[in-house]
Amino acid sequence: MPEAIVSRATQLETPSDGQTVDDVENMALINQLANTPLSRGQVYIRSMYLCSSQLCESDWCRFTTRALESICRKVVGQSVLAGHDKRTLPVARFFKAALVERPEVPEADSGKPTLWVRAWFYWLKGTHGADDLALNMDGGIYREVSISWRYSGGHCSICGKPMRSCPHQAGEVYDNQVCYTWIENILDVLEGSLVYKGADRETAIAGEHQPRFEPQPTALECLLLFEVELFRDGGSQL
Repeated sequence: MPEAIVSRATQLETPSDGQTVDDVENMALINQLANTPLSRGQVYIRSMYLCSSQLCESDWCRFTTRALESICRKVVGQSVLAGHDKRTLPVARFFKAALVERPEVPEADSGKPTLWVRAWFYWLKGTHGADDLALNMDGGIYREVSISWRYSGGHCSICGKPMRSCPHQAGEVYDNQVCYTWIENILDVLEGSLVYKGADRETAIAGEHQPRFEPQPTALECLLLFEVELFRDGGSQL
């Protein structure tokens, strides 16, 4: 089955939500990726809601739960870039991800809480641009992100057949049902990027995490849209 490479933009989350985190666990995961041991005081940590179980009306695709779980596994260790520019070095790195519910963002069809991939990433303090990156994220300037992934297959929401061999067209309406592509087989997560504009709804970047039992600072909460950049069969960006 032919593969496709897709980039979909989402949002950085900038506030802390008052939750505490286990910094011992986080630093253990970060140090699995670092060549030399790092301490909590040497790193910035943020998280982002990368993608969800919602239908994305920009590309008429929707992730299955299996696909979201696969993204959680495959994003760990991948790079955070700027604008999908693979000619430049990473600005941060993902070290942890989890599938979480967001009751405040219900599914449009069922009203149930949406499922989201929440991915945590880190970068080093004291490096060139590190403080500026944190300030721009927390101040709401850098708010949007985009995840790039490779997948194969994809089946029709109407008839269940592979999209390349069924008579339906994604985005069209049949008997009051909109057609879209179910994406299930995620081959790889390539990277996540900070981008200028996005296209899915209610995505978000979290403020700096503090040690367990210490309150987190209040930060600006951001709303953002999605951007979709589609690469098919090695073709050029649309």
